[in-house]
Amino acid sequence: MQKRIHQLLQADKLFKAVALFATFSLLFLSLKPPGEDSQPWDILFIRADLVLHFIGYFGLTLLYFFAFYTHTNTLLKAYVFAMLIGVCTEILQLIPIFQRHFDFVDLIANLFGGFCAWLISKRFFYYSIDN
Repeated sequence: MQKRIHQLLQADKLFKAVALFATFSLLFLSLKPPGEDSQPWDILFIRADLVLHFIGYFGLTLLYFFAFYTHTNTLLKAYVFAMLIGVCTEILQLIPIFQRHFDFVDLIANLFGGFCAWLISKRFFYYSIDN
């Protein structure tokens, strides 16, 4: 099974295209102005936007890992690129035209989501990671 997955991941053009689409989607969703009647909501006493940040950067880090699978230092590149996107979007939210606000807790959720994806990738793809 691992050999089949390894062979699938060798075709990195598909994953690069998906990662590029996901990056632009995440940028759009992070920078679009909130709706006029949007209300904050919670999931089990956790702000739901933190869960969305975690899921978004977890997925983005995994996609970058798959896109850079044939490169050296795959995990490091995937995590660094995903976190650069996360930090840049939070900094861009300081610009008033986006009608968003910088939130340090969102940045922590981004970092934690990427870190969890890094741990899972390291655990499940240990046999093929060049570090």
